[in-house]
Amino acid sequence: MFMLYLIIGVFLAALGGAFPGASNIAVVSAAAAGKRIQGQQIAYGAGLGEITLALLAISYSMLVTDFLQMHAWVKVVFVVAFLLAGTLFIIKNRLPKLKTRQAQLDKPIKRLLQGYLLAAVNPPVLLFWLVAIAIVNNNYVTLSTMLKSSYLLFFFFGVFLGKVGILMIYGSTGKRLAEKQLNSTKQVCMHTVIGITLIGIAVVQALKLWVI
Repeated sequence: MFMLYLIIGVFLAALGGAFPGASNIAVVSAAAAGKRIQGQQIAYGAGLGEITLALLAISYSMLVTDFLQMHAWVKVVFVVAFLLAGTLFIIKNRLPKLKTRQAQLDKPIKRLLQGYLLAAVNPPVLLFWLVAIAIVNNNYVTLSTMLKSSYLLFFFFGVFLGKVGILMIYGSTGKRLAEKQLNSTKQVCMHTVIGITLIGIAVVQALKLWVI
C-alpha cells in the first residue's frame, strides 16, 4: 500500500506538471541560461509548493472550491501576475541594471521561495488537484486527513518526486535548446518566447474567467 500511494503521488504530480506553467518556464529559463543548479533549486521549491496544493485539496476540497467560486478576484490576481511576469520576460534584455541587481540577489533561499510561490500560487493547478483527489477517492484509494500518516507521507513524497522529476525533464530540454543557440539574438528570442507563453497562459485564464 505504501508504494501504491507513492506511485499515485508521482503520477498525479507528473500529470499536472506536464502542462506548461510558471514553474516549468522558470526552470527552462534557468537551464537555458546555463544555470543548472539554480534550476534545480527552483524545482525543489516547486515540489514543496505542489505538496501544499495537494494538502489543500485533501484537507479543504469543498471549502477551497466554494472559495474560488465566490471570490473571482483570486483568478484575476493570477491573470494580472502572469501578464506582468510575461511582460518582464519580454523586456528583460532591455533592462541591464535590473538584470545585474537580480544577479546580486540570486541566492538559494530566494530561488526556493520563487519555485514555491510559482507552484503554490496557482489556482488552475489547485483545481486540477481538487478534481484529481476526487477521482482517486471515488475510484481507487482513499486520500483524506483521516488516512494513516505514513500513507500520507508516502503520497506527498511521491508528489514531490513527480513535480521535481517533470521539471528536471523540462530543464534538460531547455539546456539542450540553449546548447544549440549560436548567438545572443537567439537568447533574446528565448526570453521572448517565455514571455509570450506566460502572457498566453494569462489570456487563456482570462477567457475561462470572463468568456467561457
